[in-house]
Amino acid sequence: MTVDREIQNYEKDPQPSEEVARADAAEPGVSESESVTKKPRESTLPADLPRLDEESEVTQTSELEVVRTEHAALAARLLERPHKSAMLRVTGRLLRLIGSILFTHVLFGQRNRDNLRDVAETGTPVYVMQSRSFLDYLYFNYLFLKNDLPLAQYANGVNTNWVRGPFAWLKQLFRRKPAEAPELCMQALVENNQAAFLFLEESKKGAEENYEFSQKYLTRLIHAQKHSARPIIVVPLLLVWEKRPDPKRAGLIQEVFGTPQRPGFFRKFLSFFQTFWQSFFKIGQPMVQISTTLNLESFLREYPHAGSADASELLRARLLNYLERERSVILGPTGEAPEVLYKQMINRPALIEAVREMAAEEGVDEAVIRERVREQFDEIAASPSPLMLKIWASVLSFVWYRIYDGLDLDTEGLEKVKEAARDSSIVLIPSHKSHVDYLVMSYIMYNYGMVTPLVAAGVNLSFWPMGPLFRWAGGFFIRRTFRGEKLYPLVFREYLISQMEEGYPIEFFIEGTRSRTGKLIKPKYGMLEMIIRAYTSGRIDSLKLVPISVGYERIIEERSYRRELLGGEKQKEGITGLLKTPKFLTSKYGRLYIEFGDPISLGDYLDLYEIDHLRPSDEDMDAVTVRLAHRIIYEINHVATVTPTALAAMALLSNISLKDGDADSGQPAGISRRLLLDEVGFILHLLINREEPARISGTLTEGLEEFDAQLAALRSAGARARWPSLDKLSGNDSRPSAAGGLESVMGDAVESVIEEAIGLFTDNKQVRVERVGDDVFYSVPEESRPELAYYRNNIVHYFVAQALLASAVRKFKATDISMAELMEETRFLSKLFKFEWIYEERAQFENVFLRTLRGFEAAGWVEVEGFDGFKDDQDPREAVVGARVRIPDPFPAELNFFARLVASLLEAYALVVEMVAQSEARWERDALIKKALKKSRADYAAGQIFYYESISKPTFKNAVRLLDDWAAIEKISVGKKASALAYSPSEDWDRARFDALTGRLRSFL
Repeated sequence: MTVDREIQNYEKDPQPSEEVARADAAEPGVSESESVTKKPRESTLPADLPRLDEESEVTQTSELEVVRTEHAALAARLLERPHKSAMLRVTGRLLRLIGSILFTHVLFGQRNRDNLRDVAETGTPVYVMQSRSFLDYLYFNYLFLKNDLPLAQYANGVNTNWVRGPFAWLKQLFRRKPAEAPELCMQALVENNQAAFLFLEESKKGAEENYEFSQKYLTRLIHAQKHSARPIIVVPLLLVWEKRPDPKRAGLIQEVFGTPQRPGFFRKFLSFFQTFWQSFFKIGQPMVQISTTLNLESFLREYPHAGSADASELLRARLLNYLERERSVILGPTGEAPEVLYKQMINRPALIEAVREMAAEEGVDEAVIRERVREQFDEIAASPSPLMLKIWASVLSFVWYRIYDGLDLDTEGLEKVKEAARDSSIVLIPSHKSHVDYLVMSYIMYNYGMVTPLVAAGVNLSFWPMGPLFRWAGGFFIRRTFRGEKLYPLVFREYLISQMEEGYPIEFFIEGTRSRTGKLIKPKYGMLEMIIRAYTSGRIDSLKLVPISVGYERIIEERSYRRELLGGEKQKEGITGLLKTPKFLTSKYGRLYIEFGDPISLGDYLDLYEIDHLRPSDEDMDAVTVRLAHRIIYEINHVATVTPTALAAMALLSNISLKDGDADSGQPAGISRRLLLDEVGFILHLLINREEPARISGTLTEGLEEFDAQLAALRSAGARARWPSLDKLSGNDSRPSAAGGLESVMGDAVESVIEEAIGLFTDNKQVRVERVGDDVFYSVPEESRPELAYYRNNIVHYFVAQALLASAVRKFKATDISMAELMEETRFLSKLFKFEWIYEERAQFENVFLRTLRGFEAAGWVEVEGFDGFKDDQDPREAVVGARVRIPDPFPAELNFFARLVASLLEAYALVVEMVAQSEARWERDALIKKALKKSRADYAAGQIFYYESISKPTFKNAVRLLDDWAAIEKISVGKKASALAYSPSEDWDRARFDALTGRLRSFL
């Protein structure tokens, strides 16, 4: 019976029965006839209950003191001469031997350890497991000793004497059994702050037998809490040896030997040795999971009128509910065979109706349409296999530990995902930068105790033999487009809903394809709309979407991305092809980073826009899909990790590429190590001191922590970080930091980490290192700039607002600027780059502009005069009339740093607009982009384009898309493939208007 059902039954008749009242009144150790009515403790029951008269109160107090004294004496005896079920207080030889063979490979996370220590500090722990298992009990004995956690002094249904040694076992044979009932022994120990361990059920026993086995202990726990001044904390524990859910229908073997999660002795014994050899080969790992702890003191306050028997019934129901919920998070659904799943789907009303209608339209038998449904189902469906998941986990462990230096996992975020999965269907939405992304979340969730997701992949990946392997690992396949299909979208949606109803997490990549630039791509809406429609079908009670950032210090596809950026054709390659490459397994790619955004409740999101959960209009569906997709992309960016390679790349590319060194001084092209570290320190300072600090990688954080004292002293003295680099564009001289400046100290703090990051670049010939005397200089070959730009772009979104404003400031080339004009130029840039970045949902441009401008003012880079802020009832454009923005002279180098972050985009957009202006009346998009790529290379060689990374096929495509969005060009033919797109200039845009736009774009450079 579920907790909710128990509560409903109790609320119908909140007063305890006469029998329950008698049982509740009777104190432990006192016969029913001798029991007296007691005053409930004020800490557990409401203060406004009727009070007993003074004589009764005195009687109750004296009686209670007698019982407490008796229980204290009993507990003292049990501590002096431990109960036969008590955990061992020292790790003897036998327990050490068992532990070394069977227990050392069990996963017990630091968070679990911390949770149990918190419980021990807060109250008296009572550990609870569902099924009795002596081997599990021994494991926890071993674990608690190893981690200095409270040992259970009593457990029901187990005997540890034989583990203590032969003498202890013989002594137990001749020792007189305690006269007190076992449940009284437990109560006495718990009342006196000693931990206990309870099993709720015995393997292969019926419901009534299991109730008799454990219910009396739960009733005594309720008594103990009412008589104890210290909270009793019930801790539901789950120890999963085999990540395989119990079958829906038990067969003969399960009846005899038990199920994977409720095994009999022989199955349990075999599972220990199975997991032993599996762990040796890194194929799966047993794990401990702690469910939601339950404070009995708080629990009793929820049911102030419940007697002990009623409360213990509710307690049992809730514990079973917690354990089952936790088990479902780890093991997931049993899963139906594809044949069974298909039969369930084809009998859904929506599909029955669709089959009938299509058969009538085409004039064929319904069986023909059903066969088509079956073909589409087979094309889509996954066939997850626990064995294949173990093999995948083993292969990935081997590969990733060869190529990556480690994995930085946001464990707090993962706990939020686990919490969301306990009461909701969840949809995982990671960023998509590499083929590795397909495997990351499955690997993480498998190894950290969650159900592995079903992962949506393009149908082009379903080829043999990888298709079947992906299906067994949880992959399901989706067509690139549903255009022209009536039946397929319905079959796909029904499949999606059925899997979510079963309890599978779903994973898909909202960008649709891997990012070739390092920035997140504008979202695709099709899969998200399917998810929303699945929820609005009414068949899924709760659904949460989890934005996830997957980051890399180096990506395995960087060479192929560079080729595509410069116009090369996309080559068919996959993770399997990369695994076959010998160099792949001998290369190093730094660390892998996974960060989780807060889960987004779809129900709450629909409520935010007042959209009906069950009958949304098509207009509402379209609007909410677009908004939510943009929100997800924004949230992924919001939690993106700042990696050492991203910092190093941003600093290196922010310096003007010098093709020739300084002949007089012998200085090579590039920058010195000191200057680079100062620049890194400046960027890091900006990221950490945001209104909401960016998420910094663990290695960078560790470096900064060692310099905490120095940094704190500088900040308290009012030190500001400055951009230290030589600024050729502004004509400024070098502005090296003062010794020990804020940016210098921060750079020194992360020096070793940055050197490792640059080492990854130099190993791949992307950065040159030259030693001149005692100094080291770094330079970037021009052909490597697009590759470094990829890593810079991983974090450039953190500076978009500053980059747009700084570019607008620089355009004026003046020290006194109209704030109104500055705001309009910044607004223009924000609209220009709408396909490059996603802006904060529901954030007004004027507020972001002002916040950024005030930040510049606080840093001393600008000064604002004649402006008091925006008023609620005032047009923002009117509010800034007459206000001025003063720029220091010389021009702040910091503003040049920000402006350069978008300079390559401005160059690329200007070139595309110029090409469109010069094109014929009709032109094909891909042909224009090829011409733009060719012209951009020539312009770079001629010095008309300054940044080599401006030569970018994806950026050129975005520029064309923007012109289409602005109605500067008109789409005149659309084929099934994007390559068939053709355009012509719109009537409202003549050559002069295009030339004016080109000039305006170049004015920002």
